[in-house]
Amino acid sequence: MPFERRHLSVALVLLLAASAGCTGLLGTEADTGGTDAEVTTAPADANGPAPGSSGFDAAAIERGHFETLSNASFTTLLSFQLSTVREGENRSVFINRTVAIDRESERSLSTGELVQASGDTLATTTYTANGATAERRILTRGDEELTDYRSATPPYDGQVQPVNESSVIDRALLQSLGSDINWIYAGTETVDGDSVSRFEATGSNVTGFAADDAVSTNISANGTTQSASATVLVDEDGVVRLFQYSVTTERDGRPVTVTLSLSVSQVDDTTVAEPDWLSEA
Repeated sequence: MPFERRHLSVALVLLLAASAGCTGLLGTEADTGGTDAEVTTAPADANGPAPGSSGFDAAAIERGHFETLSNASFTTLLSFQLSTVREGENRSVFINRTVAIDRESERSLSTGELVQASGDTLATTTYTANGATAERRILTRGDEELTDYRSATPPYDGQVQPVNESSVIDRALLQSLGSDINWIYAGTETVDGDSVSRFEATGSNVTGFAADDAVSTNISANGTTQSASATVLVDEDGVVRLFQYSVTTERDGRPVTVTLSLSVSQVDDTTVAEPDWLSEA
């Protein structure tokens, strides 16, 4: 299996589970977006408002994130990139995905895009409401564009799966944030008008992150780590509003960079409308 796809498959298992129900490499997709973060950094002379007064409280964050999002509407954005150099050319794989959960209307929408190193692009939109799921896939390969509509109802036993909100709030990633990482408090900011605490880790301090197993197996084997950094923004309820991770290594003389960004926004303020292509599915 090519290097990019081998690492990507591992990263999908470890990281994409935090966004939505995946259906395999070509069934993962996303839509880019950003966090509306207004930065007002405070002096780093305290531990910030969240959650607790003694620094990075992993147990409180895990509990607050899970309990808050289990009962709230929210939007989450995942962005993943793997970049390397092969035969003198830059090669990258991108995955961007947005998942919106609307508790009031009991609707969920996942939109996203997978861009492979070859340039092939798969854009997928998945909509779940009233116990049914509809999906649109657009595959772009060179000048050719293929559109496919699918739908499914319970029991889901095929490629079409409902938007998986349980994976968005799964505790596995949160637990890994507290595993031996030396998080340093770096002040307070605001995200969507809410106060958040910023925690940072660099270099060897990042080695506790669960993805390091995938990185060491698929990137760092027979290579050396050049740099690594991570950032977490946590609100007063313990919700992880932003998690960013970046590692650059050198393998067989080639630089390899992996970056991940996962954000949560519009908490209690997310609405989902029916997609205009629903009748096609």
